[in-house]
Amino acid sequence: MRSIFTLTGAFFLLITGAFAQTKTEFLPKGRLFDPILLDPLEAKTSAFLIRRTEDGVSKKGLFAPFSIGIQKSFFRWSKDEGHASELALDVVANTQFEMFHDSKEDRFRRYMYNVDYRVGLMYNLRRDQSSWRFRIFHLSSHLGDDYLIRNQLIYFTPNAVNYEQIDALYSRNIQSVRLYGGAGMSLRPSSERKRLYTQLGLVWKQPYRQKSRWWAGLDARMIEQTNFHPGITAAFGIELGEAERGPLSIAIQAFHGPLPFSAYEQRINNWVGLGFYLNPF
Repeated sequence: MRSIFTLTGAFFLLITGAFAQTKTEFLPKGRLFDPILLDPLEAKTSAFLIRRTEDGVSKKGLFAPFSIGIQKSFFRWSKDEGHASELALDVVANTQFEMFHDSKEDRFRRYMYNVDYRVGLMYNLRRDQSSWRFRIFHLSSHLGDDYLIRNQLIYFTPNAVNYEQIDALYSRNIQSVRLYGGAGMSLRPSSERKRLYTQLGLVWKQPYRQKSRWWAGLDARMIEQTNFHPGITAAFGIELGEAERGPLSIAIQAFHGPLPFSAYEQRINNWVGLGFYLNPF
């Protein structure tokens, strides 16, 4: 019994000493793990105008996904500039619209296709040029009323895109290139949703010495639910403004793979279009 108390006391002193050397911030500025902009489901503020095909069939008009998201740290603990950790909120609404000319009525139509909601928590770590993101979230996907009415869907449709997930992602900056990769799993029973998930990618960006910077990136997401068919996003664009003030990025973006939005995630899409990214929070 005495040894248990001795070990408990030593552990308490060790933890107390560690926190005594750590600076704690409430609602700090910035983030330790930068958002993965090319992940279609990432918590970010963005908008796109794209032309696409689905299962080899061209879709008329434009597909317009946009996102309103925030990644905001509650608490940050740091020993120095290169060693820190934080607990952060991760919330986003990813909405998609279909916009086209209705030849029957000779008028422009704009219908909500779908909206995905995600809310979660992140624990981020930074060690010099390396950073880690550990995340748990709930995601649910909902077809828009416009889509349901237009397609006369008055019956129940299976929807496996209503689940919880835990994942971990590692990121490393090597000069002007950022490399990242990780994996995760759904917490739903495998009878409701196949569990495994993996992701990797890279982003190249000109140094921040300039107020405008060219950048390019490639992202690949693979999930067991769609038989690990890769969802690949590629982009090339320019970032405008100072890094500390939430710069605006404009990019040409292309995508191939399972539709990342809605319950129709088994459908293979190809698209190209113009994207806008902004991080005001």
